This record gives sequence, C-alpha cells and structure tokens, in this order.
Amino acid sequence: MSPENLKQTLAKNPDVRAVIPVHFAGLPCDMLAIKSIADKAGVVVVEDAAHALGATYSNGQRVGSCAYSLMTIFSFHPVKAIAAGEGGMITTNDEATYRKLLRLRSHGINKLDDPFQLPEQAETNGVRDPWYYEMQELGFHYRITDIQCGLALSQFKKLDRFISRRRALVKKYDEAFAGMHNCRPAQAMGRDQSGHHLYVLRIDFDSIGLNRGQLIQELRSRDIGSQVHYIPVPAQPHYRVLGFNPEEYPNAQSYYQEALSIPLFYDLTDEQQKDVISAFKELVA
Repeated sequence: MSPENLKQTLAKNPDVRAVIPVHFAGLPCDMLAIKSIADKAGVVVVEDAAHALGATYSNGQRVGSCAYSLMTIFSFHPVKAIAAGEGGMITTNDEATYRKLLRLRSHGINKLDDPFQLPEQAETNGVRDPWYYEMQELGFHYRITDIQCGLALSQFKKLDRFISRRRALVKKYDEAFAGMHNCRPAQAMGRDQSGHHLYVLRIDFDSIGLNRGQLIQELRSRDIGSQVHYIPVPAQPHYRVLGFNPEEYPNAQSYYQEALSIPLFYDLTDEQQKDVISAFKELVA
C-alpha cells in the first residue's frame, strides 16, 4: 500500500472506515505516512503483519508495537518465522479493543473478563455463580490450543536468530542475482527492516524462452521448490462478483505476471542455496 494511492482512494471513497496495509514478503509499508493520512480521514488502521514478524519500521520500532495502528495481526502458519502448526496473534495498545478481541475469539462469550450485562443473573444470594457466562455479541471459534501457544512462545527467544539467518540468505541471493538481466528481486530496499518471509524474483519470461510453468518444472526436476505469491485478490471469482476489475490494478497484474518465489527458510543450507543460484543462472541468465 503506497501512501499516495491510499490518499487518492480515501478521497474517492469517503465511506471507508478502515485500511489494512499488508507488509508483503516481510517489508513493512510506510506506516508513518499511512497513519498520518488515515488520521486525517478519520479511518482506523489495522496492520496485516503475517509476513513481518521480527520486522521493524523505518525508524527502528518493532512491527507489532502498534505505534501506527489500532492493532497488528501475525501468523504462526508452518512456513512463517515462528511456526505453531497454525494460529497467530493480535497485538494492540487499546484496552477496549483487547477486551473485544477476547470475546470475539470465543463465540462472543464473556466469563470474567468484563462486567456482566445482567449481573443479577450472575449471582445467588450475593455470591458469584462460577458457571455463569454471557454471550454478549456474535463471535467465532478462534481459540488456539495451549500446546500451540507453548510451541510459539518457546520460539520467540530465537526470533532474532531466525531473522538473522534469513537476512544472510537474502544477502547472498541479492549478490548472486545483481548482474542478471532477465530477473530482479521484487523488493531491493529495506533489507535491514524486513522480516524476510519471502524472496520473490520478477522474471522476464519472454526473454528466457520458458513460461513460468515450464521454469517451475525445470526447477522441480532439480529438487528445487518454487511458488507464486500471490494471485491478485481482484482476479479471484468472489471479488469479481463483487465488482472488482483486475485491470484497475495494473501494478498487481504486472507483478503477478513476473513473480516467482524461491526457497527461503531458516534451515536452508549454504549448499542448498548454491544449488538454487546455480539453477537460476543456468535457466534464467
């Protein structure tokens, strides 16, 4: 999300109530500018930081501090920097939002977190009934298990090491691909800020004589995995029905036509990375 496009969008759509910047591939958006624009428009900012655990803003503050948003959302999916099988977390500095999130994660039920709305039903002879609870609003079943929480918490003390290793791998990729004319990193700036969730190359497939599917197959034959992150949201059937037109998002379409993610994870060895680089120099250079 670019601040300039956000400003234009809010001017055209004064009914917007919230904006959700996505820190794609681990690189934070320009949150200082986004927050300033959002405040002037009176809209709430919610950060999608599923890719950006361990990342920092341009001023050095940690993503998740909510210095520029009402709340920040993280993911503990198996491929993320910290993995708990599934689940995630939300950070916020706002007490009311925190209380509401506690209710929403468990069917809108309040047990002891907030004052009861019907206190007369919560007591017998002036004594709180231990079984009493209230469904104060509609909610969801978003309760991560205790085992998953323990697994995630045990990894937080290792997060700096995880990010440091990813940063070292990214540096080697950047150096290896610097002289190649048919591909370039999708994000070549903010390397010290990024959580380095993905390493995405933008490839000129017309120039290399292979389409994307063929390149993926060639890499697979060398035991190298790759993936496309992601198909633009406006191109998905559900959003087309809602009136979204992919052609109105030329930057997303251009990116999608060229993007390919290559291996980047903490346990990727130096030798494995050399194999990836060698394959790309053979197939793409």
